[in-house]
Amino acid sequence: MKKKIFLLLILVLSLVMVPVGAKSKDNFVANDNLKLDKSIGATTFAAGNTVNVNSEIDGAAFIAGNNVSVSSSQDFLFTAGNSVTLNEVNAKDAFVAGSNINVQSSNIRDLYAAAETIRIDSNISRNAYLGGTNVTINSIINGDVEISAENIVIGKEAEIIGTLNYPENAKISIAETAKVAQKTTYKVDTSTSEKTFKSKVLDRLYAFISMLIIGIILMALNKKVFTKIAKIKKDVSTFAKNVGVGFVFLVVVPIAAIILLVTVVGVPISIISLLLYGIMIYLSVIPTAYYLGNVFLKDKIKNEFGLFAISLLAIYILRMIPGIGGLVTFISLCFGLGVYFELIKSNINSK
Repeated sequence: MKKKIFLLLILVLSLVMVPVGAKSKDNFVANDNLKLDKSIGATTFAAGNTVNVNSEIDGAAFIAGNNVSVSSSQDFLFTAGNSVTLNEVNAKDAFVAGSNINVQSSNIRDLYAAAETIRIDSNISRNAYLGGTNVTINSIINGDVEISAENIVIGKEAEIIGTLNYPENAKISIAETAKVAQKTTYKVDTSTSEKTFKSKVLDRLYAFISMLIIGIILMALNKKVFTKIAKIKKDVSTFAKNVGVGFVFLVVVPIAAIILLVTVVGVPISIISLLLYGIMIYLSVIPTAYYLGNVFLKDKIKNEFGLFAISLLAIYILRMIPGIGGLVTFISLCFGLGVYFELIKSNINSK
């Protein structure tokens, strides 16, 4: 539940930050009421209050809004919103998060969905991974169905060719006419914080989608800042220098803030500094991903938003690899903080 609330907060932040009527390239659009119905020949990013996408997209689609309706064709679909409806969607994989999700008459290979309420009235070609409070399935799932929910309804039109796996303490209702090849349950252990591999994957998915949404919006609103990041020298010594500066920043700021807390005058400054420090740590992966994207992908991917998305995804995948994941996380954190420090310093010097 905390993860879903966090994602919705990220979504609200994104919608607040998107200026009404803002528009960038054809494949990066934002508006209060947004409708896309023309073919787009590249990976597409769309955000707004009400978003309707009815396009053929040659690439992946990243869509966020309050009320989202998607009837498009794309390679991969990433979408988040308060209310999300997929109708006649064609996608290899669909990653959906929100409050209410409805999937209808679509052609989706694998579906990953997390919401308060999920309803599936569309055949899924392979597997479905569903997490929420209330989940209803009334269609054919040709593979396995993994569900983490409190209330589960398998409707009269449902047919699960593979295995239905759900929590043993869930309230489940299976219609007499429904067909389920195999059922298994798992015990939800609330006494431990250990997570399964699939749970970790879903956690990373939440984090990736959230950071991607924030990142592309910041890129649209702060082009000058990202231009400066792109101009950072692309050599090992510069990278190492920024990692070192970021490490010092990581250590020194909380110490200085604690010292300021001792003085009455310094309390407000200390509190504000710690808040900004926390935000910078959370968002540190954004400049890191954008910089590395420009280092390794600039010649291959001309679109800066696509470049950022691929680089960010690579970092999140590397973070999951045992043995090097922690190191990747630490280095990306320090480098990002180092970039923020240099940006702040250059901004002060320019004044």
